[in-house]
Amino acid sequence: MNAIALGPLLFSAERFAAIVGILAFYIVMVVAGRVIKRPLGDLALTMILAGVAGARLVHVLIHIESFAPEPLRFFYIWQGGFNIWGGILGLLGVALWKARRLPVFAGTAAAGVVGFGLWGFVLLLSQQTSGAPLPRTALETFEGERINLAQFQGEPLVINLWATWCPPCVREMPMFAQAAQDNPDIAFAFVNQGEGRAEIEEFLTVQNLDLEHVILDPYWSTSGHYEARGLPTTLFIDADGTISATYPGEVSPELMNEQLAALQ
Repeated sequence: MNAIALGPLLFSAERFAAIVGILAFYIVMVVAGRVIKRPLGDLALTMILAGVAGARLVHVLIHIESFAPEPLRFFYIWQGGFNIWGGILGLLGVALWKARRLPVFAGTAAAGVVGFGLWGFVLLLSQQTSGAPLPRTALETFEGERINLAQFQGEPLVINLWATWCPPCVREMPMFAQAAQDNPDIAFAFVNQGEGRAEIEEFLTVQNLDLEHVILDPYWSTSGHYEARGLPTTLFIDADGTISATYPGEVSPELMNEQLAALQ
């Protein structure tokens, strides 16, 4: 599973790798500052903020058509959406401005090497695809029909693990409904975790959602099969059953479009 849990906190592999890299960069900058007797901690924070802002800005500019109707989504950083090259430009911009003296530049360069090195190493370790077969556990559709996810073998599949009490699940569901409608060649399975038909029916009515494959999983068996550690979790699965990507947390429209394109 491409997710890392730290106590109650759940991170996608990409986000966790970025956090590790940023922390490593900051620690090395602080240590280097003590060695050369210069306060590099403040410079490190400035560089980190510039890098994050640059990464977000470049991502938004690349997907400007998607963000234009909802400009406030620029600030929805919990959905992810950062461009590594934008981050590097932000870091380099501050470094060239503030780290012109050789000792400061050397410390900054060392911190950059360590930070990016650990980021890449953690990302490499966490990037795994799985050939685990689709689960054959007998479940029930919202309409009362018997079903198991193995029935989708042979076609691209998106599995969304969700619950009505989960705020990010609720926020992203209209986007998933539209994506399912726009991509009839890809199957979408909305596998509810732990709730009964009454709760689901009320949710679908209030949200005015018409979903084809709403599946009841009262004992969280699908989460157990895929070792999902939180909700929502979305799995993008190739026709042969291989997991091409997993994403714990709210999915952005940009990520959704990228992953659906990869499945086709």
